[in-house]
Parts: sequence; C-alpha cells; structure tokens
Amino acid sequence: MRRLLRLSFLTALLFFIQPASAQETEVFVPYFQWRVGEELVYKVRYAFITVGALRFQVLRQLQYRGRTVYHCRLYIDSSPGLPFVTIHDIYESYIDEDVYAHHFWSYERKGGYTLFSEYDFDYQQNLAHVQLWRWTKTDTILEQDTIKQIPGPVQDGLSILYFARSRVQKLKGSYEVAAFVFGDLKYAIINFYGGTKKVKVKGEKLRGFYLDGKLKFVGIAGIKEDFKGWFSLDPQAVPLRANMKAFIGSVRILLHSWQEWDAPGSIRFKNASPSAVTGKDSLNYAP
Repeated sequence: MRRLLRLSFLTALLFFIQPASAQETEVFVPYFQWRVGEELVYKVRYAFITVGALRFQVLRQLQYRGRTVYHCRLYIDSSPGLPFVTIHDIYESYIDEDVYAHHFWSYERKGGYTLFSEYDFDYQQNLAHVQLWRWTKTDTILEQDTIKQIPGPVQDGLSILYFARSRVQKLKGSYEVAAFVFGDLKYAIINFYGGTKKVKVKGEKLRGFYLDGKLKFVGIAGIKEDFKGWFSLDPQAVPLRANMKAFIGSVRILLHSWQEWDAPGSIRFKNASPSAVTGKDSLNYAP
C-alpha cells in the first residue's frame, strides 16, 4: 500500500503510445527540444496546503547500447510534518531521442530499509528485466528477479513526463497508452488536442498546450481516474500545471522554479528558490 503513496502527476502519463482504436503508425517529428542542465521544481498542493515537491533534472547526454540517451532524475519529497506520510524517493531513467525508456531505477525509502527497483528494456527481444532489492543497514536482499514480455518501446515512471512533452504539440486524438509500472504492463487513455488553453502560472495567465485523460489503474501516490495537464508553447514544452486525483483527494501540481528554460516574459522574473518548497533537507536525498 505504501507504494501507492508516491507523489507524481507524471505517473498519469507514462506510456508506450498507440491510438485507442488502432495501432500507432505515427512517424515522430522531433519538435521537442532537450536541454541538458534543465531543472524543474513543482509544488504539490492539496486545498491550501503544500503536501510535497517534485524536482526533475536532465543531467547529461550519453551513449547507451549504441543510442543517444538522456539521463533524467526525479526527486519526490513530502513536506516536513505531514502526518502519516514521509516520502524522500528518487527515480532515474535513460530516455532516447524518440522519447522511449531504455533503463530505469528507483530508490524508495520505507521505514527501516530502502527498496531499490531496476528495469532494463531489451527492444530487440521485447523483454523487460525486472529486479527488486531490499537494502538495510546490514543486508542487501534480492526480492525479485524476473523477465517480462513488453509490446515494444515503452515508458517508465519518469520517462512519461518527457514523452508527454514531446507529443503534446503535434498529436491530436485519443490514444491508449501502455505503461510499465510496478514491474508490470498497464494502460491509460490520453487525449491530445493539439490546441491551447489558458492556465494560471505564478499568478499570471498564460496559454499552454493542453491534454487530459483517464487512468485504468491506480498509480503512484494513489493517482487515479481523470487528469489534466498544461505545457509551455516553446520547444521545451515545460509542464506548467496538472490537476489530478490522488489518495488524499484532488491535488494541483504547480510550477515553482526552473533552470535552463527561457520562461515567458510575464513570469521570467518570478523564478523562486527550489529549497523554499519543502525545507533544507528535502530534494537532496542520496541513497
């Protein structure tokens, strides 16, 4: 049950994309722009309370099995003093230029131990190698080591954010999406409109590319059912805001601070300090 208490609107969007009515036949035209050094920090708000923060980083570009990939990282932190939930987790992924995942690993704190998960995707054989380890102060225990069949290139719990960013400006229509989460393949519906809607960001009204959809499963942090997202109009397609349903109720994911992004003029000077979201010890956990 604790694995359902992870804070990420991205999970709502983790996907191998295919139309809801037929197999995907699109040829990806790379309008999306990667930027090494990009860092995006978000507040997670429930009513008037900040319950946590998300920090996304594009760390470096490298070669992995003959392909150019980007090493991305997500920190998830709950706010200090939040009753019943303490979260300080890390998710990392190698994502290729077509925006599909190649290798994923995560570190999730669970009381007296850390759960380490690792997925390696072999697209020549359409297989996913899944390993789960329990780390304590005295022991390292392998809890799962399995091979799973996958339908082709897939997303993981982190790469989905970048996948959504890369498609939101170019796709139109309703798509059924396969998501490899918690060591298994699951599905969601994403509706791309190829159009914009107004959204409030840092106290200013901006236009952002819009998508919405519905999960067919309960995901990270108890995320479920309907979701909505807005993305910036520039080639980086930065997520500006998301509305989700989670285990505590309806939450809003709000852009707080950024690095290596040319923000629109109306909010350019409203950048904030990442450490101002959840406190000095959060957003810095290393296993």
